[in-house]
Amino acid sequence: MFFVFAIISYSIAYKRAKATGRNGYIWGIIAAAVFIATGFTITFGIGVFLGIGLELWNWSENIVENYSVISTITAVFASFGTTWLILRHLNKVPEESFPEPPPPPVFEQKD
Repeated sequence: MFFVFAIISYSIAYKRAKATGRNGYIWGIIAAAVFIATGFTITFGIGVFLGIGLELWNWSENIVENYSVISTITAVFASFGTTWLILRHLNKVPEESFPEPPPPPVFEQKD
């Protein structure tokens, strides 16, 4: 299910990037990669915290099973948040900046 959301974020980012004149493939890959990386990072961080709690504070070993659903839900919501930030960035139309014109030519005057 997690990768389905990553594919959906890819397609939405692709469409928004194309609409604003950006490279759709790159932004789609970025959105999907950030979605997956955020989910893994949050889940890994919660797992490390629970592992430290098991070792240092002698928590029950059932705590990992009890909090697996909560850590997954937290990871999915955090992934949605980071994808939302990317899509919000893609909604901004990039400003076109033109280079300064060259200085006018200077002609030598003959007296």
